[in-house]
Order: sequence, then C-alpha cells, then structure tokens
Amino acid sequence: MKRLLIFGVTKLEDMLEKGNVWYVGHYEAYCDEVYVVYLMGKEPKEIKQDKTTLISLGRGNGFFDILFAPFRLLKFAKKIKPTHYLTADLVFSWWNSILIRFFLKAKIILMPVCIPENIYQTSGQKMSPLPRIMEKIMTKLCFLSADKILTTYAFGNFVDWLSKNKKIKDKVIIVEIMPEALPTFAFLKELNKKETRFVKQKTNYISLLYIGRLAKEKMVKDLILMIKNLKDLRPEKIFYLMIIGEGPEKDELKKLAESLEINQRIKFLGYLKNKDLVDYYLNADIFVSPLTGTALREAGLCGLPIVAYNTDWVKGFLKNEENALLVPVKDIEKLAQEIIRLTENEELKEKIAKNIKQLAWRIWGGGGSCWFFKDGF
Repeated sequence: MKRLLIFGVTKLEDMLEKGNVWYVGHYEAYCDEVYVVYLMGKEPKEIKQDKTTLISLGRGNGFFDILFAPFRLLKFAKKIKPTHYLTADLVFSWWNSILIRFFLKAKIILMPVCIPENIYQTSGQKMSPLPRIMEKIMTKLCFLSADKILTTYAFGNFVDWLSKNKKIKDKVIIVEIMPEALPTFAFLKELNKKETRFVKQKTNYISLLYIGRLAKEKMVKDLILMIKNLKDLRPEKIFYLMIIGEGPEKDELKKLAESLEINQRIKFLGYLKNKDLVDYYLNADIFVSPLTGTALREAGLCGLPIVAYNTDWVKGFLKNEENALLVPVKDIEKLAQEIIRLTENEELKEKIAKNIKQLAWRIWGGGGSCWFFKDGF
C-alpha cells in the first residue's frame, strides 16, 4: 500500500479559504491513501474526501506550533506509517522533519512552489516572519536536508532555476506533471460541462479579471494603479476590473481605489469556490497577472488572453506575443498599454487566446506522467 504524507507549516483554514485545496486529490491516482498535514492552525481538525484526508495539528499559537511541529508530525507518522513524504515548505521543513528522519528513517521529497529570490526582488516580502537573513539560512537547510527535490516542466522556470544550483542539482528530479500544477477536479468538471454550450455575455465595458490572494507579495496594488492609467489613456473606454480573493490588503486596496476615484470601475468579489470561478473566466476579456500560479493556469485552460508580469515561474516559460503579453515587473504603464493593445488588435487577441489554451490543456489539463512512487521514494 502506498501512503503519502504531505506536510508544512500552513493553516488548514487558510487553504480552505483559498479554495483550491482539493487539488491534492490528483495524488489518489498514484497512492492508496493521501494525508495532508497542516502543522499550524486554530485547533486540531480532520476533513476527509474520498481517499484524501486533511489534518490540522495546530493549537492556535504560532510559536509553539512551530516549536512542537516535529513531535506532532512524528506522532502522526507513527500512527499512519507513510510510505512517502512530501513537503513544499522552503523555510521550516528541515526542522519539521528532523524527528521523522532520525527515528523513522523517512526520506523527504522537497517540492518548491515558489522562487524565494523572485519574491524578495519583486515585492520585498518574505516567506515567513523571520528576518530575511535567517530565512535564507533556513531555506538552505531545507534544500540540503531533503533527500530529493522534485519539480515539473509544468512549473515553467523552476526547472532552470533548480538545475543551475550546483549544490542541489544532483538531487533534482523533473517530471512531466504534478498535482500542484493542476486545477481541482471540481474546476475541470465544471469547465468541461459549461464550455461546450457557453455564450459570452455582451457588455458595454472591457472586463479584466484577477484571481488570487490580496497580499502585498502578489502586487495587486499595481492593478488598481493600472485601472487609473487605463482611464487616463482611453477615457472613452470603460475598463472594469473584477478582483476575486481575500487577504490582508483588501481594505487598503479599496481605500486606494476610492482615493483615485476609480472605485466604480473595480469590484471586490471576495472568496468564491473554485468550481464557481469558471463563469468569471469565460466571461472576462483579459486575465491580468502580476504574480499568480493556479489562477493563471485556469485562465489558460479557459482560453482567456493573459497579460502578466514577466517574473517567477512565467519568465522563460510563457512566450511574449505568442501565448501571453509579458511586461517588466512594476511597469504599470506598460501593463495598461498592453491591455489596450489587446483590445484594439483582435487578431493578436485571438492568437494569444488560442495558443495559451493549447499550451494549458497540454500541460495543465491533467495528462502526462506524474511522480512515480517507487519503493523508498
């Protein structure tokens, strides 16, 4: 029996709020049982769906949750006896896994889902509350302590990033696809059901869409400023931005929109269930992406033209003017200009929509070989 344990210092309640937590169900194609352990959170909790179980081991105190994480993880691992261990935690995984590596001889697969240096450079944010210098040391420990480092071509620039690191490149395993790069089953089912009979609603405005967390590192503020630029550059056109998601910057973003007198052109829709996003993707004119992962892939699957910052996993993966329009980070005026360009060049818009959809279904549509769980890994 293959039993997978995925762990990290995240909160189950936060992941449920994001809405795409059940992408882990894709692992059921390769494992008999899947357990996802969240080592922080308000209280112990368990949610089961098919062969996948989400477990919160937190007690509501961030410091003590991290301090006792290795002991709680060891106790849980002894109980379920995993055959495979996987983590995406780039800061604390070396610490969380210290006891299961020593007592259970666990072999840890580290799966990066962000590029730390890009986060530091683009938003000035960190991945944890730790000072940056300490966070960098902890990140190195995570890479050095991992037995294998797993990535996929579907993560774009991650392959190049990991392969260039001389200290870890021999640990790197590259696969065609991984569940972390795939939308949930519910999203794909809803898209397949609606796409064949979908008729786009006619509007007198140009609909722009952003889906993701409203946090500083996501640079959503740039989209508010972009709308102001669009209003100034093309006052005769109505550009309307829909923002779907929650996060700590929501109130600040609303205040900024009001101060720029563009709040009537921006709608904050809050959190929506993943399967309910399909209608918004299909009805939008353009998807705008300062820094997004799953949402950009979902937009591609829906054939929605994308204007994105040329950074992180997108850089070197998506091709400018072929399957997206890519803009230098923080160049808000260029972001607005490229959106105008798409609205005024139907041929270019159709080309990008067609190409991103073909790419998306080939890479993120659920096909391809995932991780082959050999004995020992």
